[in-house]
Amino acid sequence: MSLPRLRLERCRKEGRLWLIDEEQAHHLSHVRRCATGDFAEGLLDGTKIKLRLRFSADETSAEEVSRCEEASPAVEIELLLALLKSEQFDEALRFAAETGVSKIRLLACERSVPKYEGVRLAEKMSRWRRVLDESTKQAGAARAPQLCEPVKPAELNVASLPQTRLAAMFSQEALNIRDVKFDGSAAVAIGPEGDWSSEESRFFLENGFAPITLGRRILRASTAVAVACGVLSLINDAG
Repeated sequence: MSLPRLRLERCRKEGRLWLIDEEQAHHLSHVRRCATGDFAEGLLDGTKIKLRLRFSADETSAEEVSRCEEASPAVEIELLLALLKSEQFDEALRFAAETGVSKIRLLACERSVPKYEGVRLAEKMSRWRRVLDESTKQAGAARAPQLCEPVKPAELNVASLPQTRLAAMFSQEALNIRDVKFDGSAAVAIGPEGDWSSEESRFFLENGFAPITLGRRILRASTAVAVACGVLSLINDAG
């Protein structure tokens, strides 16, 4: 059985001792049934830290035993993801984190049902980052994907995107994702439940996005994220 994992961004550090936040402490003691002296793995911005747990009536803490840097991925995948309905969107975020996506740029598309702004958007962004944190704990990944606030596709800073740009869309010229090869990094765009609008499709094509197909079947948007990011990572990762 693998060691229990913690996101250390939520914890406070004092010397070599980490003070564990209440939520993760409860999970360790009541779900994983850990005891003083047990080991755990801390995840922190690309670093994996081996910890020895301590439980007391007042607090849960962990002594840092050792640390190592997580190897950089052979490929970097940026996901351009349309806003989706809540449950499916959570799934898409989890799939992105588990398949090793480095950055998620959220898109407020014409056919995106959810609309967020102001305080509600801030609350959603905080919740979505927690979903990503929990998913990286499950996957044992030291780095959580960077999450960018939603913009309309036309407002994207296209110049900052990788040169290899892909968009899942219906097109006679679409390339099967299994045949995509690239060096270093790639961006892949996954649209909303109702697909891209004609204006959005035109925007992607005019800005260097190659249309791709994910197979013969029509996939839910969250499933499309798992397929696209998983295939791109596996086929292009020499490691």
